Amino acid sequence: MTTDRREFLKYASAMAAGLGINGLLTDKAMGKGLLASSETRVNLGVIGVGMGCRDLQGALSGQSWVHCIAMCDVNRTRLEEQAARFKSEFPSQTSEIKLYNDFRQLLDNKNIHGVIIATPDHWHTYIFAEALKAGKAVYIEKPVANSIAECNAMLDLQKKYKRVVTTGLWQTSQKYFVEANEILKTGVLGDVYKVQLWLCQSTDPRPVVEDAPSPSTLNYDMWLGPARERPHNPYRVRSWRSFWDYGGGQQTDWGVHWIDSAFDGLEALGLSKRVFPKAVYSTAYKNPKSFNETPSCQTTIFQYDHFHIEWAQQVANLYNRNQGVAWIGSKATLVCNREGYELIPYVGRNSETSVEPVKLTGPFEEGGIEAHTANWCAAIRDNSGMTNSPVEKGVFATILAHMANISYRTGTTVVYDPGKRSFIANDAANQYLTPAYRTPWKLPEV
Repeated sequence: MTTDRREFLKYASAMAAGLGINGLLTDKAMGKGLLASSETRVNLGVIGVGMGCRDLQGALSGQSWVHCIAMCDVNRTRLEEQAARFKSEFPSQTSEIKLYNDFRQLLDNKNIHGVIIATPDHWHTYIFAEALKAGKAVYIEKPVANSIAECNAMLDLQKKYKRVVTTGLWQTSQKYFVEANEILKTGVLGDVYKVQLWLCQSTDPRPVVEDAPSPSTLNYDMWLGPARERPHNPYRVRSWRSFWDYGGGQQTDWGVHWIDSAFDGLEALGLSKRVFPKAVYSTAYKNPKSFNETPSCQTTIFQYDHFHIEWAQQVANLYNRNQGVAWIGSKATLVCNREGYELIPYVGRNSETSVEPVKLTGPFEEGGIEAHTANWCAAIRDNSGMTNSPVEKGVFATILAHMANISYRTGTTVVYDPGKRSFIANDAANQYLTPAYRTPWKLPEV
C-alpha cells in the first residue's frame, strides 16, 4: 500500500488520539529512548520474512526516519527475495540491510533498536526472551505464543526487562474498529448480551503429503527449533498453523484478532475489562481424511456472568461478511470487520426502531498495520512504552484462544485460574499447559 506521508501522519495521529495514546511523533519531535542523542532514526530488524514483511512494510511506509538494517530467515531463497523487494521499494531506508540465517546473530547487532518477530508460533517465546535480553524493542506477531505457559513466561519477562513491546493485533489501530468503539460508547445498542466472532472457510479435507528431504536452501533443523523432531514435510512447513506442534489453527490465528477486538468493544461498552471467563467450551469438526491436525469447523463459547462470546469457524457468511465481530444488543447490532462497520437497528413488530442505521465501507485492511507499526516505532524513539497493543493485551487474547483449543482437544469444559496459572480440577487440560522443548532449546524462565 502506498501512502502519502502527510495524509498518513494525519491518519496515524487521529488513531492515536482515538485510543488515548500520545506516542506518535513527527520527524521533528525526536525522543531519545533507545537511541543515542545524536541519532535521528529507528533501525529495525525482522525475524521471519513471510508475514513479517507486511509489518515491516507498514513500519517503513510514510516514515522516512524508520530504516530496516537486518532481515533473518531460515529459508535462504525467501530471505534474498524479500530483501531484494524491499531494497527496490524502499531504497533509502534499506541501503544498509544485512541478511542473517540465525536470529541470534541478528540480535547481536548493536545498531538494531527494534525487532519484528514473525516466525511460526512455536518460536515466538524463545526469540522474544532473547530479544528482550539483548535490549531490543519488540513487535511480536499474534498469537504471541503457542501455549499458555509460554504466554505467562512472556508476561514475566516483560515485567523484568520493561522494553517497548507491541503485539501484532493491529485491528485495534484500524480506523474502522476505532470508530466502531466510539459508537459502542454511546449506548445505542441497548443491553448487550452476546458477541459473535466468525471466520468462514471450506471444510474440504487437505490431501496427504508425503515426507521428503528438506531443500538445501532451508535450514530445517533451525525451522523446527524447540518443536519435536519430525521428518521434513513440505506441507507442514508451508501450512504450519494447521499442526499442533507449530500453531493452533484458525482459533489462535484469526480467532485471536477477533477476541481482542471483542474486548476492545466490551471495554467501550463498560461491560468488561480483560478478565478471564467463568468457563470455556469448544467443539469442532475435522474431516477424518484431512492431513491437517487442527479442525476446519469449530464453535467456542466464552462464558461470562452477563454476556457470552461465541467464536464460529464455519462455511456460511454471517451478516453478509466472511469474517468479523458483532456486538448484539436489545436495540441494535454493531458489526465490524476489516472492510468497515454497520449499525443494524432492531425492528419491532410494528416496524418501529429507535436507532438510525449507520454504515461505513472502505478498502480491506486500510491503514491498520501502518498505524499500528507507526505507534510502535514512535514509542521506540520516545521510549514511552505507550504502544497500542502491549504484551498483556496480546497474552490475554492468546490464552483465551488456547483455552478453546484445549477444551476441544480434551472434550471438557475448562476453567482457568490465572493466579495459579492452571485449570481448575482438570488434569487432562493441565497436560496441555506447557510444551516440551526439544534439546538444546529450553522454555525461557525469569
